[in-house]
Amino acid sequence: MRVKWATLWRGTKIALAVAIVGGVGWQFAKILRRPELWEQPLALDPLWVAVAAGLYAVGFACWGGFWWRLLRGMGEWLPLPLAARAYFVSQLGKYVPGKAVSVFMRVAYARAAGVRTGVAAITATYETLTTIAAGALIAAVLFPFLEAESSAMGWKALGLLAIAGIPILPGVFNRVAERLARPFVPKDAPPLPRLGFASLLGGLLQTSLGWICLSASLLALLHGLGRDELPWLVCTAYVSLSYVAGFLTLPAPGGLGVREAILQQLLARQFAASLGEQSAETFAVVVVLLLRLIWTVTELSLAAISAALPRLAPPNVRE
Repeated sequence: MRVKWATLWRGTKIALAVAIVGGVGWQFAKILRRPELWEQPLALDPLWVAVAAGLYAVGFACWGGFWWRLLRGMGEWLPLPLAARAYFVSQLGKYVPGKAVSVFMRVAYARAAGVRTGVAAITATYETLTTIAAGALIAAVLFPFLEAESSAMGWKALGLLAIAGIPILPGVFNRVAERLARPFVPKDAPPLPRLGFASLLGGLLQTSLGWICLSASLLALLHGLGRDELPWLVCTAYVSLSYVAGFLTLPAPGGLGVREAILQQLLARQFAASLGEQSAETFAVVVVLLLRLIWTVTELSLAAISAALPRLAPPNVRE
């Protein structure tokens, strides 16, 4: 009996995803069963929740805007409503183990709108890798200054930076992209555009703004819960490291479980002095679960709104 490796790998990814999410879920459930969590009602300011959701949306728009700018730099004109639909709807694909579905969905939407397949694939991949590399770079820079005693976190951030950063170097990325695209590009087709260091530097700056917005979203949620002692730069380092680690854990759909586990540990350590060790651990679980809920609802809302945008646009910008 011949083993179908594609089926086996798909099953392995699903099993790993279930194990990761199940393990973290069990740990969180054990913490949430503590009686002290329910002794006091949860006071959450709805206004700060709205601010947290809005900041997350702005951060995502920064990342999507970089992809749109890459397309235009390569000579592809994709109207903004169609670009927004392609980007925000495709983000739902990251909840499939492996993360690649998100890129495939974006390429399919862009190609349906007239963008060359090769250009859509190159730009979508480059935006994703640049965004993750920017987050790893931020974490690698901030951790040694903010937490000198936690050198291990700084080294982990540097490791994540190497994983995400090396592939986006123009000399590396252009060669890999050319080889991967060769079987799908006709022999008489013009060569695919090549990315330079200007694209890399501009992308790192623009996607870094997105990470700043995501950290501000966490800060807004903490304000909504009545905790305002955590500095913004600390939030930025924590969000960047946990998000990037979750993304690079390919079997975890949407980084689910991995991101929460890392962020919960970091936050619990910060609040241990003011709340006590056990209370800080419980509070951190509540924060990361609320943050995941707010961010997921925001992603679904952005996908729904952007899916309707092309229908509302003038006929000359529709498909």
